[in-house]
Amino acid sequence: MSHLFNRKTDAFFGSLRFLGYVLLPAGIILGASPLWSGADKVQMISVGAVLFLLGILFQSTYHGFQIDFKRRRVREYLSMFGIKTGEWAPLPAFERVVLTSNLGSAHNHDHGHDHAHQHDHKPAPLVTWYTISLFSDSEHADYELRTDNSEDALSTLKLLAERLGISAVDKTRPLDPFS
Repeated sequence: MSHLFNRKTDAFFGSLRFLGYVLLPAGIILGASPLWSGADKVQMISVGAVLFLLGILFQSTYHGFQIDFKRRRVREYLSMFGIKTGEWAPLPAFERVVLTSNLGSAHNHDHGHDHAHQHDHKPAPLVTWYTISLFSDSEHADYELRTDNSEDALSTLKLLAERLGISAVDKTRPLDPFS
């Protein structure tokens, strides 16, 4: 069992990350174009390399969350080109981990920085997502993780409760009024 819990939380560029799928092949094609055209070699290779790197940047830059169980520390980070930056802090004395489900607009669920759909007048579709919240001695969560996968949410709840030795509260299951 790994001593490091690592979770990607959201794409830094939001929906712009999909632009990376266009920039990668565009960079390759432009960079290779001097092979079949009379274009300036240095200029085309340079432009191709820049587009290719931007494509990788858009696709691979994201926010994340880590808990190092062995060293008892936690951090939120930014990963860019596979390099994670963010300061480690001592692990708070968590008391409980709580799982909740939320139904809301797909636009509210997008944690990215892309707000291109603000002027769209169609109502956003409703989606369900799950929030795993870690609490210490406060009524407000110290950290929150989100996912749209119910099985992933439940397994994360159980893993964190077990590894941190704290109680797990699953608020996604309706209470049985007859029990």
